[in-house]
Amino acid sequence: MTRRNLILQRTVGVLYIIAGIGKFFPQIESVEERLDDAADANDGAAVIGPFTEWLAKYPMGVTVFVAAAMVLSGAVLIRNRGPVVSALYGQLLMLVCFVVVLVSSVPQILVLDAAFFAAGIHLLLVHSRRPSPPATATTPARTDNQS
Repeated sequence: MTRRNLILQRTVGVLYIIAGIGKFFPQIESVEERLDDAADANDGAAVIGPFTEWLAKYPMGVTVFVAAAMVLSGAVLIRNRGPVVSALYGQLLMLVCFVVVLVSSVPQILVLDAAFFAAGIHLLLVHSRRPSPPATATTPARTDNQS
């Protein structure tokens, strides 16, 4: 991994930690208000409507779950050890869920989450690249009549 990619990964990690902690401060982002707005905006939608209504009933549970996921995955990215690829996949899944649930009530989420999604895809590609095997000197094969 290049230094530039490691800086990007750690920056994304720090931003996830900050966003996760920010979930507990309604002055920064009121999860309860966001969920209520999403439930109203998705009212009548076949699958997402009842799901967002259910989420809106448990704002503290959603807050704790989302904050924990964001902080833990951010910490994994900062440390650059352990399940980095799993953390990236989890973040991408979380972003997709955020967009599906919130886009009706907060369309600007597409811009911010698109940036995080692009960074996550880039980092996944970086981590999926395998270093090429080192070139080894080839030795001639021995034949049966060589001693």
